[in-house]
Amino acid sequence: MATRSTLPSERWFFFALLLIALLPVWASGRFFVTGDGPCHLYNAHVLLDYLLGRNLDFYDPFYNLNLNLNPNWLSHIVLAGLQLIFAPETAEKIFLSSYLLLFGFGLRYLLRQINPDSIFMSSVGLLFVWHHLLVSGFYNFSLSITGFFWIGGYWLKYRKQLTPGRIAILATGWVFLYFTHALGTMFSLVFVGSAILVEALRAFRSVGLRQAWQQHATSTLRTALAALPMLVLLVWYLLRTPPNTGTDSRTIADLLEDLLQLRNLILLNSTERDTVKAVAIFAGLLFAVAAWLRWRERRAAAGDFLLLFVAVALWQYFSPENSRAAGLQIPLRIQTFAWLGMLCWAATANFPEWVRKNAPAAATVLLVVLTFLRFPAHRKASELVEDYLWCIPKVADRSVVLVLNYDFNGLDKAGKAIANSNWLFVHAADYLGAYQPVILSDNYEATKPYFPINWQWQRDMFAQTDKDGVNFENRPPRADILNYKRRSEGYDIDYVLFLSYDPRFYDHDYAREIMGQVKQAYEFVGFSPGGKAELWQRKRE
Repeated sequence: MATRSTLPSERWFFFALLLIALLPVWASGRFFVTGDGPCHLYNAHVLLDYLLGRNLDFYDPFYNLNLNLNPNWLSHIVLAGLQLIFAPETAEKIFLSSYLLLFGFGLRYLLRQINPDSIFMSSVGLLFVWHHLLVSGFYNFSLSITGFFWIGGYWLKYRKQLTPGRIAILATGWVFLYFTHALGTMFSLVFVGSAILVEALRAFRSVGLRQAWQQHATSTLRTALAALPMLVLLVWYLLRTPPNTGTDSRTIADLLEDLLQLRNLILLNSTERDTVKAVAIFAGLLFAVAAWLRWRERRAAAGDFLLLFVAVALWQYFSPENSRAAGLQIPLRIQTFAWLGMLCWAATANFPEWVRKNAPAAATVLLVVLTFLRFPAHRKASELVEDYLWCIPKVADRSVVLVLNYDFNGLDKAGKAIANSNWLFVHAADYLGAYQPVILSDNYEATKPYFPINWQWQRDMFAQTDKDGVNFENRPPRADILNYKRRSEGYDIDYVLFLSYDPRFYDHDYAREIMGQVKQAYEFVGFSPGGKAELWQRKRE
């Protein structure tokens, strides 16, 4: 007879994993730095000013408020609301903590509908709560994963009893999911569609077409009714969205390697790689054991539609069109749904007690190791951003600031890369715009039609400071600073902020060109205490 495990119950491991996941957000320093996060926070602050009628005369020559009902709005609205009460860095931490909790409890809710006896898989799933795209600052996409869990779980629970009130709740949830990200919305449709299709085929084989239709027509039509508002918004958005035209040299073999090694879980540094491989092996073993158990039992399960869901996810993952969209990191996004789909299908198996007891403990060990590996980089990132933001009291309100960022990975005090696998500091200076009304050059969101704030093209600093097709996002930056006033029809650059500008770049042609312009028209303000930021102010005429 098998011996009873002395480990704590699965529920305690689940809560311990959530606390471990939350630890870096609140213990890493003043800021929890992500790639695009500061830009989201900045644009949320601008959106809040628009909603409250503040500084509109300053923003209007530079920005338009995008009134199209696009995805990618929800995080901005939430961050704007939080900044009514909290300091920007605290608002961001509350937002990220909410994501972590919604992910954990949402996955648990979904798994409970699939197989309550395999709820322990929610602890394993928490290994996926931190992923590369979240630390890249893809907040809306990350929120869409949580929405996918809650929508899928709610629909599974009530799909046979969709009363008018539940239809309204499901429709509202789907609309909220749409306003996070289109990809999560579409995978929720794949999830529900796969379940309906597999269920209908089973009924057709057992009772015939006529009776199968009678059994499933009502619930299917009610589901379609709940999805209709979201579908209208999604189709309208897709019709207005230009196709992907990116290029990528990755082969099928490269994509397969990324998938099997779970590249999306490498957040910051290559030192995480071996532990992430262990996560992939652990999750893969659980999937293999589930497949063996299900084959041995020779039984069908209601959750078997998840195999179709995973097949669709993998088909899209290896699709040449998606793999070419390198700038959007579409394959990494889809990779997340493929792995989570496999874990959800594994939950259809009836695992022995020793697996149910010990798998959460193994997941806890793996997350502790990953947190230990990542935590020093999070702390160093906060320290570097604090050094960058030394300039906040030195930059006047309602100013135009050109940011010249020379290092997207960041260097610590010993000269080593803080994040060699992620552009953690690509928009770090945008925190500045969350504290005061300023126009920041690297507001990349304002160049995208699916975000709420868009550039007025005459003042778009990406376009109006470029030189020979090269601008300040180049490595190293290049900028036509002196001609911006002419090209922008009279608006000047008030400050130039150098980030991580050091001897590595002094002899580069672009650096000499920029410094020649800056010394001609600007006066030196000072260095930050750590020497990582350098501020220049336009000379008074």
